[in-house]
Amino acid sequence: MPCLVAHRGQKFSFPENTIASIHEAIRCGAKAVEFDVQMTADHVPVVCHDSNLLRTAGVDITITDVDYADIKDISVGEAGRFARKFKSITLPSLQAMVDMLIDSPQVRVFIELKSESIDAFGVESLLKPVISLLEPINQHCVVISDNLQVLLLLRQQTSLPIGWIIHRWHNEDLTLAKQNEVDYLIVNHKYYNPVLNYNFAADSWDWMIYETCEPDKVLTLFALGISFVETSDICSMLERLPEYRQDE
Repeated sequence: MPCLVAHRGQKFSFPENTIASIHEAIRCGAKAVEFDVQMTADHVPVVCHDSNLLRTAGVDITITDVDYADIKDISVGEAGRFARKFKSITLPSLQAMVDMLIDSPQVRVFIELKSESIDAFGVESLLKPVISLLEPINQHCVVISDNLQVLLLLRQQTSLPIGWIIHRWHNEDLTLAKQNEVDYLIVNHKYYNPVLNYNFAADSWDWMIYETCEPDKVLTLFALGISFVETSDICSMLERLPEYRQDE
């Protein structure tokens, strides 16, 4: 059955990429969640989309420039969206997120390795701690990135499935995906032109499309043969599309 994915957790009503956000998505019935990983200067992977904490924490700090101890207690409660409601929520480490997800083996976990940290530290330096930390959930997680070479190196070192994020719709990328036998191909739905009448179900990989909060669009994408659709408000979407809950 096709699956809705909680994009950065239940980020519509919780600070994105936090344990609270991911936990709420699972509580609502998510079958799959997605979050992002950056790395600090002392090589501690943390869960954050941006390389800078300005948007989520209100402080102009670049994650790759500081040690984890310097930022682990900073609130990432997104005061711009939620005022002081989530002031107590702090930047989660990947270790803490994995510890929470161990108890949800039924949930597929998509983990995006962000390009800023890859560029700052190099592929090997990022992969080494990430691979080690993911071991307890490696039976139900997928590593994704827009850097295909990172994913191919990961495949040489682990049996983890890989998902390639593409930022365009181009036959060259589809050919590369086929040649390298990726497990998932991920793209913004805005890049696909419906006039192409593409047969998504015929590919050897699973497609994941991001993101939408429109039930009709979700159903249209599923009907095209797409396996996974990301949404920022999975709790509401599962209420409107109850057939895609994980607990029913």
